[in-house]
Amino acid sequence: MAKASTTTSPRTNKAAKKPASRETQGAPRSSTRAAVYTLSAAREAELLREAESLGDNTVVFPGKLARRVVWASRIQLAAERDAADLVRTPFPEDEPSLTREEIHGVRDKIELLRAAQSRWQAAQQRQERAAATFAKPAAEAALHRQTLLRFFDLRFKKSPEGQKRLMAIRAGSGDADLVQDVSDLLLLCSEHAEALHKAPRGEADAAARLRELSPLLARMLADKTLSPEAQRSRKLRDAAYTLVAHAERRLRAAAEYWYAGTDKMKDYAPFPVSRGTATTGEETTGEEEEGEAAAEEGDASEEDAADDGAEEGATEDGEAGEGEDEQ
Repeated sequence: MAKASTTTSPRTNKAAKKPASRETQGAPRSSTRAAVYTLSAAREAELLREAESLGDNTVVFPGKLARRVVWASRIQLAAERDAADLVRTPFPEDEPSLTREEIHGVRDKIELLRAAQSRWQAAQQRQERAAATFAKPAAEAALHRQTLLRFFDLRFKKSPEGQKRLMAIRAGSGDADLVQDVSDLLLLCSEHAEALHKAPRGEADAAARLRELSPLLARMLADKTLSPEAQRSRKLRDAAYTLVAHAERRLRAAAEYWYAGTDKMKDYAPFPVSRGTATTGEETTGEEEEGEAAAEEGDASEEDAADDGAEEGATEDGEAGEGEDEQ
């Protein structure tokens, strides 16, 4: 009987030698993305109470969320590494000792800042959309306002009382004043309706159009004004940033006690600020989204640039490791 062939093709050999996939082996996937960190509802509520307790003693968030999250996270990780030393720092009697729990809790404060900024940006974007919608009818109302003021300037040429009313209408500026001006002009139009309808330069049509625009402008003005909820979101965002900044200062102070003059202090450097620029606290959404992606991926090039900034550029503390973080 012929012996069965045991020869296998090269392709079959390669398939047999190929190791099982990471998913098959149960190994974690190789990725630069860190595991998603979730702030529990109970912990968030606790931190929100702490943030609200600051009252008006907060620092306005200077912007650049993504880079600040990366920077603060690196400081926190360095503190976790050096916790055995840092918890033995002899802080003054009027300041509590540093604990491992406090060091670990900095991560929660960073996540609170991220969440608070997201909520504030959502509210801000709604307000910006309302402002953009307001612009067109407001511009039209301003033109009709000028038409009617020209008419009443002539009509009140010999009336001091009428001239005072026109001066009051012209006195203010801004969106709220425009809405009030429309209301005041419509009152004048109703008082002088007969003369207005005889006017030959479209004054009656201007008054009719303003009557249509008046309630619309009033409603849009309310929409484009920051609501109490939006104002609270901004205040909580600033308070969350204040918690992170305060935590960073404590970690930095402890690190200076142990590592001043050593390379370890680079891990605790203050956030760098470009010379000759001022932070406004209101970064554009697009910039934040791009930066957020880099932060989520742990972009090494961003961290290298941050290191260079700490060594060569200005920092929020003025000099590396000294002063205050606040703008």
